[in-house]
This record gives sequence, C-alpha cells and structure tokens, in this order.
Amino acid sequence: MSTLHTVLKTARPVALGVALFAAGGTLAAAQDTTTYTTFDPQYNTITTWQTTWDAGNYDRHHVLIGTVADSKPYRLLLSPADPTDHETMVDLKDGTVIRPDGTTLVPGMRVAVMGYWSKGTFIANRVILRGTGM
Repeated sequence: MSTLHTVLKTARPVALGVALFAAGGTLAAAQDTTTYTTFDPQYNTITTWQTTWDAGNYDRHHVLIGTVADSKPYRLLLSPADPTDHETMVDLKDGTVIRPDGTTLVPGMRVAVMGYWSKGTFIANRVILRGTGM
C-alpha cells in the first residue's frame, strides 16, 4: 500500500467525524433555547379579557384559555386547554390574582390563565374571567 493510500484511509474517518461534530454544534446553536419556566412580567398589567384571545391569538407558553371543569382550593382543571383536547391541571398559589376581584371560580366559567410551566405543571399567577372588560 502506498503512503498516500494509508494517509487517506486514516484521514477520511477523522475528517468525517470533525464535520459531523461541527454540524451538530451548528444545529444545537440554531435551536430555540428560550425557556418558559418563569412568569413573563408583561402579563402583570392585564386585568380584563382580551378580545384577541377569542380569535386564538395569545402566547401559548404563558397563557391557557379554557373552561373551568373543576375548581378546588389551589387547583383548577381547565377543559380543554391543550391542543389534544385533554384537560389541564393548573396550580393556583398564594398571590394568584383573579379578576374581577372577589370572583370564585366555578365549573362552566371561561377563563384565561396566565403563568408558567414548572416540572410539567402550569402555575397560575393570574386568572381572568371572560366577559370582563369586553
């Protein structure tokens, strides 16, 4: 075997490995690295139902739109709130704002829940009843 043949036989796999490694890094850098595990403060100012929500225009990482299927202290079940029509459990916390003030959430109410995802659970910072401010 010639020296050139031996060098090429060794260099090809190394070059291919380097190319794949570089391509993998480029793909990883192009992926969306935004996380949605914190509450977006822009929602702190929303106190009334937004008409754009009825048309499906809302941030699906921080807002859930649905009908209350069940409500218990610190827990809310929305139906449907995800694209596969599954009910979504929402955790309320001390300090969750419910508008209008004094509203007790009961089944059948149409609501927008603003918050964030934490370990597979949606944590509510704010709940807005439909029909307010329209």
